[in-house]
Amino acid sequence: MNKFFETLAAQQIGKILMMGLGLTAFYWYAVYNDGSAIDAQVGQLTQQLQVEENKKKDTDATLKQVQEMQEKVGQLSQKYQEISRRLPSSLFSIDINKAIDDFARNSGVSVKSKKPGENIKKEVVEEVPVDVTLEGSYAELAQFTFLVSTAERMTRVKNVTLTESGTGNKKLKFEGQVVGYKLAPEKKPEEGAEKRQ
Repeated sequence: MNKFFETLAAQQIGKILMMGLGLTAFYWYAVYNDGSAIDAQVGQLTQQLQVEENKKKDTDATLKQVQEMQEKVGQLSQKYQEISRRLPSSLFSIDINKAIDDFARNSGVSVKSKKPGENIKKEVVEEVPVDVTLEGSYAELAQFTFLVSTAERMTRVKNVTLTESGTGNKKLKFEGQVVGYKLAPEKKPEEGAEKRQ
């Protein structure tokens, strides 16, 4: 090490100055790092982090939607089971006639007439109407309507007309329809659709 300093001390100031400037220039261009490379790396990593955070938010939103859909499917499944339990796959007007007799007996009304109507096919259900004429007090007719609407199988009363019976005993005449519901038969795929597949 002493030889290096002795050689350096023997040199002229101009040479030492030129060597110092050369070493400084070499260091400046080859070795020196002012932090711009690190700043660029930090910027890239920040952008990547932002992209990944956006992906995470999208994934979380998608997972939340999936969970909501699963809950809705579960609720719909429960409702479908309830409806399918209350909607038979086959129902005839004779079944509704028997139910009308039971409802009339339990409510105290007298059945004057029953006439089966034409089935009405809809997309999911098929209506099986029976036209009825009943006679009873207001409370008895209300009880009949209540029994129909709360039956195990889906039924309802519609097109109701109440009039005085005209017999002078304060009875009312009830004219309307008792409608039962059953699941509509599944539609068979069209033959053209099968051939296209």
